Amino acid sequence: MNSKLLVLFLLFSGMCHGKVRVVTTTTDIAWLLSELGGNQVQVDSLLNGSEDPHFIDAMPHFISKVSRADIFCQVGLELELGWAPKILKKSGNQSVQPGGAGFCDVGSFIEAIDIPKGKIDRSGGDVHASGNPHFHLSPSKMIQASNGVVKVLTKIDPPHKSFYLKNHVALKQKLNQIKEEVSSILKPFKKKKFMEYHKEFSYFMKEYGLENEGSIESVPGVPPSAGRIARVAIQAGKSETYAAFATPLAPKGVLRKFTESSGVPTLLVPLSIMSDEKYHNYRLHQLHIARKISALANYAKK
Repeated sequence: MNSKLLVLFLLFSGMCHGKVRVVTTTTDIAWLLSELGGNQVQVDSLLNGSEDPHFIDAMPHFISKVSRADIFCQVGLELELGWAPKILKKSGNQSVQPGGAGFCDVGSFIEAIDIPKGKIDRSGGDVHASGNPHFHLSPSKMIQASNGVVKVLTKIDPPHKSFYLKNHVALKQKLNQIKEEVSSILKPFKKKKFMEYHKEFSYFMKEYGLENEGSIESVPGVPPSAGRIARVAIQAGKSETYAAFATPLAPKGVLRKFTESSGVPTLLVPLSIMSDEKYHNYRLHQLHIARKISALANYAKK
């Protein structure tokens, strides 16, 4: 038996006695893998949903987890560029390195929005050259992502291919059902104008027909100046913007000044699934955002 066949034999024979070990960068991707893999996978997210995924340290326990993984899945689109490559390199796990059978770059499977044009450098702030990485807030984009992720699973664990493909069909149905349920809640708000502090909710707005009036930030990842806040507040007031999306990590002082100046309420919602909260799966997270929008009906401008 040659060396390549021996490695494959050991890999697959090891899986016969245990689950496929999957490590993801975010909780949203972890949910996707859990739905596809079912009881054949053990999924562990490096983040818990409360962090800003742009700015994370390559913690030793992250490296330890990745060193034992059969599959490593990242959001991609440069979201984890500052830390995931360091973790992968230090893990010493060759199969999950870029180009390896166990490496899964989820963003490469979707059609991204907000792809910048012209010169791209750090002077433009936290710019993602390949497009907006926060696609997980769109059920349609999660379906696109699942089409690629299931191929990684079946490549690593061929004996359970039919199981994964069956789960894939069920997952697409579930995501379409979630989209229908949320669309029903948001129907009265279709075509209403919304803003966002950072371009984190663009896919959600596009998915559900909410009109995007732009971001409060001028330079991505850099708190806006007082002048910028004043200008976007005037814009929001004139356009009768319904609300502005922001995560709990956005600077509260900036949000307060924006609301005071514009009269437009800020909608604080978590960016990701959080396992220790009531929105601990994808459906509940989507419904949580939709219901927060609906609850503003008596506050926002008509």
